[in-house]
Amino acid sequence: MLKNILLSTLFFSCFGFSQKKTTSDEITRIIIVRHAEKNNDGNKNPSLSEAGKTRAERLNALLNDFKIDALYSTPFARTTETLEPIAKARNLEPKNYNQNEKNLALNLFHNEKGKTILVAGLSNTCPGLANILINESKYSDIDESDYGKIWIITFKNDTLADCIVLNY
Repeated sequence: MLKNILLSTLFFSCFGFSQKKTTSDEITRIIIVRHAEKNNDGNKNPSLSEAGKTRAERLNALLNDFKIDALYSTPFARTTETLEPIAKARNLEPKNYNQNEKNLALNLFHNEKGKTILVAGLSNTCPGLANILINESKYSDIDESDYGKIWIITFKNDTLADCIVLNY
């Protein structure tokens, strides 16, 4: 009797170990950052100031351990320049998006599944994009003087897993 119990236990243990995991966890990460400090020279499309260029380099260092698959930027100089150090370091070309596009969050989520993407936006668009992605009205527009906000939103198998907001 004891022999049969041991054989049954051994059989089912071996059977359990031989089964392969049939599903894999698909991780999608969308990182949203407001552009760095801009020149206040009255230009309608200002470039980054020296402080902004320094912050863009700091962002590159902060995200150094992330494998970034794609970059998205508005067509404005300040957002494109914020991503420049990352684009150069990873040999990526930022894709332009229209900051007023209503389906941006949905398109990013569906078109970039299983990837890590970085989106540079504006003080009045980044919080809204984060809210749509987390399906909650949690974040309000950023103060014009706040350039260090970053959201890291992670999805596991299409389900929100985490949303971390950092200041850098």
